[in-house]
Amino acid sequence: MELPWIKGTFQHILHPPGRRDAHAAGDTSPWYVNDHCFFVDVDNRIHWFGITNPYPEDKKKLYGPGSHRHIGHAVASYPFGPWEEKPHAFALPADTLENIGACFAVRIDGEYRLIYGYNKGHSFGRSTDLNTWSRMDQPALDMGPGTRDPCLLLLDDGTYLLYSAAGHNGISAVVLAESKDLVHWSMREPAMLTDIRCEWGAMESPFVHRRGDDYYLFLNHSHRQYEETLVFHSRNPRHFDWNKPLCTLFAHAAEMFEWNGKTYISHCGIEDRHWDDVGAPYGLWLAELGWMPLS
Repeated sequence: MELPWIKGTFQHILHPPGRRDAHAAGDTSPWYVNDHCFFVDVDNRIHWFGITNPYPEDKKKLYGPGSHRHIGHAVASYPFGPWEEKPHAFALPADTLENIGACFAVRIDGEYRLIYGYNKGHSFGRSTDLNTWSRMDQPALDMGPGTRDPCLLLLDDGTYLLYSAAGHNGISAVVLAESKDLVHWSMREPAMLTDIRCEWGAMESPFVHRRGDDYYLFLNHSHRQYEETLVFHSRNPRHFDWNKPLCTLFAHAAEMFEWNGKTYISHCGIEDRHWDDVGAPYGLWLAELGWMPLS
């Protein structure tokens, strides 16, 4: 077992994709990024996919219908950049009442899949090149009240575990589904039940990172403290104990990726104001994640 820790400091690496073009067109509204994912391709390039949207003047509309319209895309050859903004993976019209949000990208059967959703279940997209995406004609996967923030983990036997934040019988939970093909899914017992009573699930952004035989669940407790990410350890990727947190890290919607033998951790947030004074609020931040042996 190891203890994860932030090496150095978070560095701002990416302004919200779409902001530049909006500002060039005369709309100077601030933009933000929020829940996202990383994917390292066969050429060792790092792809970022995630929520990117203009910040509404009326904060009451921050999470309202049609407020989350874009899944942005950016690419870099090195973790700290430079990052190149790409066309959005998905973009909905301005008058939409639909929301699209947190996503997770994987490669399967010679193509790429993007699972994404916003509170009402997960939808699925397909691409052959990571640049052009289309929606799949596949029913949305509802994993419980408030289903959001997917994370996929591929086991050695070819099983995909899908973790999401949701409510489960009135308790905030990290819910779990399994699949062999990312099309047919079976719900399993939650990977974690908390002691927080909440119909829709008060926890956010579950992310499970594997290191050998050890699994680490990073879970955002943002409804207690926006940048509070709890870390749990287990040898069983299907079960984590809420009563045995390993440590706490400072990050919101944290995602991890491995690149050239090092682990990196991200931070962002729609309500993040900690770095207003450096002129880069609401962007994407990155730091190296260290691992300290405990036993």
